Amino acid sequence: MRKNKDLWVDWLTKYETETQNMRLGENYSLAESLFETLNDISAETRGAREIRPTDRSITGLLKVAPDQPQIPFESSLERDFAILMTGRRGVFSIEAQPVTIRYLDDLGKERTYTPDFLITRYRHELEQPESGLHTMLVEIKYTSDLNGKNQPTLLQKFKHAKQWAEFKGWSFSVFTEKEIRTSELERTRELLPYRFLESETPIERAVYLFVRRHKVTTIRKIADALHNFSAEQVHTEVLKMLATHQLFADYKSRLDADLSIYL
Repeated sequence: MRKNKDLWVDWLTKYETETQNMRLGENYSLAESLFETLNDISAETRGAREIRPTDRSITGLLKVAPDQPQIPFESSLERDFAILMTGRRGVFSIEAQPVTIRYLDDLGKERTYTPDFLITRYRHELEQPESGLHTMLVEIKYTSDLNGKNQPTLLQKFKHAKQWAEFKGWSFSVFTEKEIRTSELERTRELLPYRFLESETPIERAVYLFVRRHKVTTIRKIADALHNFSAEQVHTEVLKMLATHQLFADYKSRLDADLSIYL
């Protein structure tokens, strides 16, 4: 369960933690500590900041399930985040550009800011005792943008968004390519087509009962035990159940016959 919790650590949390540690440090100057903080955060960047139509500035609609509305996106990183969330355990809904926040900048001028997504997820996946749902505003940014010349302006936006979200009982997070483009994303992308397959109810029921009885098992063991169905049928149904969160597995493991499966 600790791994699931760590999956939600975002850029802003890491930045604030590093900044706090920097201020408490006695052996480094402010400039040296800031350099190390930004170097750690930006270890993997996108390079040049110019907009490339084939990468950052693409727009479109993402269909993640037959019975769910399409999710609009304005960059490949936003698209990848939306895909990632479809595979994240406990995520209940994904909404693009949900609210516009108004605030006054340091000069007293009114500004507006629209976060990229609103994520609703079950609290029990956060390892919190409260029941019900948790709502999270999300901004998607490349690390090169966050660490560039506009960083002070962005941090001011994030400060007001975080205060506004906390006032409503929500949270605010910033995710970059480092948190998004991971092995978890590749697993989710691989499973995404299975969300659109028709359910084979007899196989689904048999697979579910077998996994419930054995607690942890593999696709190979399930296929060997269910003699009424072919190995290909069982394999496909298990992947569909993984894609639709009926079954679960370590997101770092290969989707082969020896993949460990559990409820």
